[in-house]
Amino acid sequence: MALTPGILLAIIYQLSAASKGLGNLKVTKGHPDQSEVTEIYKDEEVRRHVVYVREKACTCREWQVTCREWQVTGKFCPHALAVITTTRQPNWENFMDGYYSVERFRAAYQGIVTNITDRNQWPQVEKDFHLHPPVGKKRGPGRQKKLRIKGAAERSGKATRQVKCPGCGESGHRQGSWRCHLTGTKKRY
Repeated sequence: MALTPGILLAIIYQLSAASKGLGNLKVTKGHPDQSEVTEIYKDEEVRRHVVYVREKACTCREWQVTCREWQVTGKFCPHALAVITTTRQPNWENFMDGYYSVERFRAAYQGIVTNITDRNQWPQVEKDFHLHPPVGKKRGPGRQKKLRIKGAAERSGKATRQVKCPGCGESGHRQGSWRCHLTGTKKRY
């Protein structure tokens, strides 16, 4: 990806990283100003989107520069990035929103940020009310109960019921276990 002086360097790195993972997108160009992008997942066509290059818009509504109510980030969606990277040496400034330009970044930090004095030197303000900390419920004694339901990955695959030995009739072990005093072998230490 060619270095463009008008766009922030961090955005160029993000675009470079995003353009490496576009192997699942297939671009079909019809009209010079619009292209069809097909998302392919495991050799199946999943979705198709139309990218309008001149209007800077995609039907996924993530890359919308002209309509601000649909705009999410102002950067390229993967479909638009796939179309733009198929052209030779694209001028990224033509496609990128002005928010990510170096001029806007400099304008945002052009003013002087004044230093702040110590907190002891701040002016004292009289309040006509007193704000108390929130009062919570008191906990009862003992271990607290778990109120949440464990996820599938947190659950263990072990059985939750106790097994019963058919030889001695005690629970907690099987017949061939070392714990069974009738048939089990003694554990050596």
